[in-house]
Amino acid sequence: MKTSNEKILILSAYSIMAVLLFLVESIIPKPLPFMRIGLANVFILLILVQIDFLSALVVTLTKIIIGNLFSGLLFTPLVLFSLVSSVVSLLVMFAFYKSKISLSFIGVSITGALSHLLTQLVLGYFLFIHTSRIFALLPIILLIGLISGLITGILVIILYKNIRLNLA
Repeated sequence: MKTSNEKILILSAYSIMAVLLFLVESIIPKPLPFMRIGLANVFILLILVQIDFLSALVVTLTKIIIGNLFSGLLFTPLVLFSLVSSVVSLLVMFAFYKSKISLSFIGVSITGALSHLLTQLVLGYFLFIHTSRIFALLPIILLIGLISGLITGILVIILYKNIRLNLA
């Protein structure tokens, strides 16, 4: 990155785009609360691969805090689910992106989507449901994770080819 001001500008722009997609997706009706594509994660994965982990964490936290503030959910238990599962997802994507296992952006995106949804399922079990019947949702969660990760990964590939950050 040429200057810290340029990095701040890029993180701000990506954060705004992530928050906007988070908000747009939050008003789309869903049959189940956890059934969202996670389009905002496109910009998080882009920052992860174009800049670094800490920058992706900043965009992630900004998306969660500002997105939930504007959607009126900031002080609800849903923020805990979103915060924990988003950070776990980012850690998993970072681990797979940096590992010797050669995964495409689609593969990294799918691992992020699956880890996000599985973390929410486990949190739901320990914090609210307390019955193993919640794990009956596992097949649908795996399917949602695969589909949403695929969509997000394809969008990352398209944008990565067209948005090149000058990191020199």
